[in-house]
Amino acid sequence: MKPIAPNREKAVLVIDDDEGECYLVEDILGEEGFNVDIAVGGEMGIRLLTESEYPVVITDLRMPDIDGMAVIDFIHKRRLNSLIVVITGYATIDSVIDALRAGAYDYIIKPFSADLLRFTVRRAFDYITIRDEQDRLKYFDKVAQLAITTAHEVFQPLTVLMGEASAIAKSPEGDAAVKEMAGSILTEARKIRDIIRKMENLNEYVTKAFPGGHIILDIEKGSSGSD
Repeated sequence: MKPIAPNREKAVLVIDDDEGECYLVEDILGEEGFNVDIAVGGEMGIRLLTESEYPVVITDLRMPDIDGMAVIDFIHKRRLNSLIVVITGYATIDSVIDALRAGAYDYIIKPFSADLLRFTVRRAFDYITIRDEQDRLKYFDKVAQLAITTAHEVFQPLTVLMGEASAIAKSPEGDAAVKEMAGSILTEARKIRDIIRKMENLNEYVTKAFPGGHIILDIEKGSSGSD
């Protein structure tokens, strides 16, 4: 699943065949600072989901064109990174359980209070924050493990190379140009060795953020380092 774009972080899509219900939800959540788009019916909702990203999707379960279960199925088959809150005026246990099993995050029964709606959506966004942080840590853990494995594989042949270059550079015999080249190789190899040591001792995640949402590991600060 791809992460939500920064400019869509507080976006909510409301899908309901009742236009008045859509505007009611939009008014309530708009007061909380959320960017709300409305879709009157499931068909329009799916169309908007193909065009934009929504961290939270609120959908009615019973709609005449495309129902809420189909919306849930669409989101999961497309691997969209959205949390789904279902709203139903048909408070049957079976419909709610089916929606949760299909991948819905939470549900609200009509008629609902403004406070309940606000609480549910805020909780959904809190969950997204925690989920994304866990995903980030898992990603950096994989990167760190790869760095350690790569360092181990490279260190041994690099050590051999440094030994050979050192022997040539210090040899009392041989061409001066060759010795100079060996000295340069040794200098560069030592720089690579220092980086590898930092990679091997990477013990916590220190990151740098760059424009465009790019994040890299800072091995200077994220490793104990050694010489």
